Amino acid sequence: MAGPEQETVSSVAATTPAPTAPVVLPKTSDSETLLKIRHSMSHVMAMAVQKLFPKAQVTIGPWTESGFYYDFDNPEPFTEADLKAIKKEMGKIIGRKLPLERIEVSRDEAERRIKAQNEPYKLEILERLVEPITLYTLGEQWWDLCAGPHVANTSELNPKAFELESVAGAYWRGDETKAQLQRIYGTAWETADQLSEHRRRKEEALRRDHRRLGKDLDLFSIEDEAGAGLVFWHPRGARMRLLIEDFWRQAHFEGDYELLYTPHVADISLWKTSGHLDFYAESMFGPMEVDERQYQLKPMNCPFHVLTYASKLRSYRELPIRWAELGT
Repeated sequence: MAGPEQETVSSVAATTPAPTAPVVLPKTSDSETLLKIRHSMSHVMAMAVQKLFPKAQVTIGPWTESGFYYDFDNPEPFTEADLKAIKKEMGKIIGRKLPLERIEVSRDEAERRIKAQNEPYKLEILERLVEPITLYTLGEQWWDLCAGPHVANTSELNPKAFELESVAGAYWRGDETKAQLQRIYGTAWETADQLSEHRRRKEEALRRDHRRLGKDLDLFSIEDEAGAGLVFWHPRGARMRLLIEDFWRQAHFEGDYELLYTPHVADISLWKTSGHLDFYAESMFGPMEVDERQYQLKPMNCPFHVLTYASKLRSYRELPIRWAELGT
């Protein structure tokens, strides 16, 4: 006959749930299965979009490390209601258990198919491909230029483990002089638990988003009149920034670093000599002329540190030299 202590222990053991293992969220590049799922989901989404929006033209639809996207040229902007309708249609397509099959065709055959469907973006993509041209069919009603890989059948896709997350603008080929497209982002997983964990992490990241915190805590603002991405530090934010910079300086002093302060601009010839102009010209502000000399804002500090080092004769006795500088 069990004593009171034994009854208590067994009672607790019976009512205490066993600890659950954390849900693992692999990246696409870590899982070939997930890669196939997400790549196939992008095709399912494109098929759903073109069924609901017959005027929509498709461009590209790759997987990403946490999901997939597809770019569309559609006369009207996609709305939240549209995303819900597209997701519902995707569920129907998945439920039909359609095969995804890879076929090889000649360039002429691919061009004939593309023209028959009036897909000008696909024609441009075709120009860069070499034979044999590979297509993936989704059932008998939809296909796309694609090298794969994909799942064998939509029955391998979990209708409870995907979500359409947002719509954003995108330029064709990333060129702002070309057509502006609409990019629908989605995510897909093997299990519903993984999708739930993904949502939880996104919500947590949103709560910690610096743009939201900056506004909620009155740390800084970004004013459209001044320009995109230019931060105005408010008193609270300025104090916080000062504390962080002081911590940074102290950490560098403890590591035997010395600090430098160098100009924000330099003669454009310096950036040509350093190679920065060749590599980063598209990301740099344009030059400005002062007293008939061309100056340009610095993209990095290193050329200035080289000039500082070369400002006098040096000895090996000075080594190691450790310099650091805060950015603007």
